[in-house]
Parts: sequence; C-alpha cells; structure tokens
Amino acid sequence: VATNALLERKGDPCVLVVTKGFKDLLHIGNQSRPNIFDLSIKCPEVIYSEVVEAEERVSLVQEGSVGFGDGEIVEGVTGEKIQVVTPLDESRLRTELTQLFDKGFRSAAV
Repeated sequence: VATNALLERKGDPCVLVVTKGFKDLLHIGNQSRPNIFDLSIKCPEVIYSEVVEAEERVSLVQEGSVGFGDGEIVEGVTGEKIQVVTPLDESRLRTELTQLFDKGFRSAAV
C-alpha cells in the first residue's frame, strides 16, 4: 500500500527535513543518466512538497583523527564515533515544523 501511494503520488503532502545546505540534494541526485551527452535531461519529480533545513551539523570521526573543534563526540548505534559540530537548533526547527503543521502538513521525512 505504501509503495503504491508513493509511486502514484497519492497520500498526504510530505515535508523533507535535512541539514542546512542540503536542500536540493534529492533533486540533484547523483547526476547519473543513461546517455551522458543528452542535452535534454529530465529529472524525476521530487516526492516532497516543502523542505525544512535544520540548523545542525555532525561529522563522522575517523580513527586517529582529531575532529572539528570541541564538539561533543557521541557513539552511533553501530558503534561509530560521531562529533556534534553544530548542535540542533530545536527551537527554530520546532517553529518551522509548527508553521507547516498549521498549513496542513502531517507527514515528514528526515
């Protein structure tokens, strides 16, 4: 049911929440195309209606690296070390999502 709703573009409008600076990531994609010399490129439609850019930044800490500044280092569920470079601005995110909720959005992808 969910796959059909996605493919047929049915269901509630969706908000995409991404790290600030990555707003166009899903639209741009990886630029792969069957004919690399084709000048008429047709990008697939995005499945979200609005984008919220979350003020936050994390970075994977590589073995032996020093990381970025003095941000907190946390451990992911699979054991990797992740540094919180910029903590999430929860207040700003809540405000933006509340505004979209008030406009009728009930679905979000993070």
